[in-house]
Amino acid sequence: MSRYRNTLLRTDKNNERYLSTSKLPIIPKQDTDILIIGKMGQTLTGLANQYYGDVNLWWVIARANPECFEGGINVKIGTEYRIPTDLSVIGVEIVSGGGSVGSTMGSSTGGY
Repeated sequence: MSRYRNTLLRTDKNNERYLSTSKLPIIPKQDTDILIIGKMGQTLTGLANQYYGDVNLWWVIARANPECFEGGINVKIGTEYRIPTDLSVIGVEIVSGGGSVGSTMGSSTGGY
């Protein structure tokens, strides 16, 4: 799911096109969330691919952990991150994932 799916295309006074501001959904904490500790070389896109099978869902992890980011896609080493597993609460359905979420593949230790 693209985070721009419901974003309106606007035109300014110079006839330049741009996307309007989108409000991303709040992702509530759930007992089924996976907790991981950030490691060197990890990125939001890499985690999204590992857990959801879709690099475009990086924003879900960023939105679930707003206190952990100052912009960029790099994960901070030693910082705990929450990986939401039930994305239906924000209107996303994972059909087949690359890791623990949405599939039977992946770590049985919850991502540690």
